[in-house]
Amino acid sequence: MAIYERLLAAHPDDEDAYRMRALTLADLGNAERAWQLYRARPSVFSAAQAERLQNDRLARRIVWGGLYAQDTASRLDEMKQAERLMVEHLASLTAEQRAAAHRPRLDSLVILNTLEKHDEVVAAYRSLLADGLQVPPYALAKVGDSLLATRHPEEAAAALETSLAAMPGEFDIQLLLAYAYLESEQHERALTTLDALVKANEPWPRAPGARRGHQNWHRFDADTNRAMVTAYGNRLQEAQTALEALASIAPNNAGLQSRLGNIFSMRGWTGRALERQRMAMTLDPRSTEARIGATESLLALDRVGDARVLHDGLLEQFPGNTHVQRLDRYWDAHLGWRGRAWAAAGRSDAEGASTTASPLGNRDGEYGVYIESPMLADRWRLTAQASDAWADFQGERVHARHTGMGLLYTHDRLSLEAQASRPDDRYLDDTAVGIRAGWRASDTLSASAAAFHADPEASLQARRSGIGADSWQAGLVWTPSEQGQLGARYKHWDYDDGNRRQELGVYGQRRWITRPHLLVDMIGDAYASRGSRDDAPYYNPSQDRAFNGGVRIDHVAWRRYERHLRQRLEITAGSYWQQGHGSAWVPRASYRQELKLGMGHVLDYGISWSRPVYDGQREQHVALDIEYRWGE
Repeated sequence: MAIYERLLAAHPDDEDAYRMRALTLADLGNAERAWQLYRARPSVFSAAQAERLQNDRLARRIVWGGLYAQDTASRLDEMKQAERLMVEHLASLTAEQRAAAHRPRLDSLVILNTLEKHDEVVAAYRSLLADGLQVPPYALAKVGDSLLATRHPEEAAAALETSLAAMPGEFDIQLLLAYAYLESEQHERALTTLDALVKANEPWPRAPGARRGHQNWHRFDADTNRAMVTAYGNRLQEAQTALEALASIAPNNAGLQSRLGNIFSMRGWTGRALERQRMAMTLDPRSTEARIGATESLLALDRVGDARVLHDGLLEQFPGNTHVQRLDRYWDAHLGWRGRAWAAAGRSDAEGASTTASPLGNRDGEYGVYIESPMLADRWRLTAQASDAWADFQGERVHARHTGMGLLYTHDRLSLEAQASRPDDRYLDDTAVGIRAGWRASDTLSASAAAFHADPEASLQARRSGIGADSWQAGLVWTPSEQGQLGARYKHWDYDDGNRRQELGVYGQRRWITRPHLLVDMIGDAYASRGSRDDAPYYNPSQDRAFNGGVRIDHVAWRRYERHLRQRLEITAGSYWQQGHGSAWVPRASYRQELKLGMGHVLDYGISWSRPVYDGQREQHVALDIEYRWGE
């Protein structure tokens, strides 16, 4: 370069020296200055040299666009300028020149990926393949990222594997590949890839002759991402332990605090999750991960107003971010219309008797719909419902038809719902009026209470005799983590015939086996009840109690992002005792499938079987039911 400068100082019109100075500047990385020299005297350069300088200039602009911006608002400015220059360059070419301009088309993949225009990246990539062009490894890595963002994990894995074969040891490609395996439900391959990354990166590598090692952030990224993939495989305690150990070393790392908050949220500790996300936002106000996590936590805590501020800000600043777009879809599903529609039918058969003693009759069923309006003023919803529960008793079909409306309030720890419904049958005409309340005491403890006049859930046998009931109930649920739950409920009935019935029940579950696609829980329940009248014209044991234990198997048969097919098998058995009739073993079994059709759309259906005992008479009950739920 110094030689060319001296030659030009002595002979400013030396075209060879001028040309070589520009080309040397390009070789040294100063592509912008080389381009300026070309523009000043374009006649000195050949067409091939001009094309090279143009491409080098665009490539350098792309590199600048990938650098860390000083503030969030300007983070994409450089890359947007590179995109504008690329568009102008391609527009200046003829159709034949554009078809032959392979490098600009490849560099455009990098631009579009950085600008989060992932659909355009995928379209451009497939166009290149259709034209028979081979995508180089550096661009193929960006294509893999965009394929992953557009939910093509198998294609992403193939692209990333090809890129990695040409650039072995490239950390970012291996990290993306692990997530491509994860999102295509290959958990073991994802963990194996991350284990290799952990092994290949010492936490404090030491250069030859150095007295001490230096920080290796690749090891940190490998450790934290391995913990998250472990969590996505349902091993939440293991993931939490790993991240807490890292947080004790680096408490001021925003990404680490945010990921620990994500783990807390997955374990059901929403308040603790929000605390961690706020710590991360304080450490790095630009962290989209922390802001998304905080928004989701606030929604789960029913603090919609606070969540709205974060949600709107994310949409304004990162409209193309795939994680922000997913948050927005969840936002719409959570705050929009919600409800469920259901239908069920069952049959009871008595062993050795022509008539059944079951409070469900020979045949029973129910269908109905419950709808909640979109959220109003971030706290209120209007509700509407209609249902018909029926049962056959000695050839007579008894109905309990109700239609009604209500008002639902939810904010922070408190939820309240008031309901009123009118019956539409020939047995009772009292308007059912009730209120439900819920209180979240902490991340692990919640309480509920309800009171109803003319409770629609009262005995259909009693309804057949023109007897209704008022009721009140209270419940408490303790959920220390996803590993277990313990709950209790008390309900008191005041029947119109003077009968006072009391019911107390407890239930619990404990995780036994955890796998990425399989969860097995030990479950149990117990209850006791008593009634004050022995002559009621409906099933009303003076005293009874039951103890049951069993297992629930939850298996994910298929999953694709928000869509999945789960199947659940539940088997229990226990002892039932009724005063005056002794004890008997009662087995129960049910099999269900849950088909999630997308975010906020679930179809749930199943079959159940049991052999209960009523007044000492063994029965067999088989039922089918189906339910569709919408909204989150």
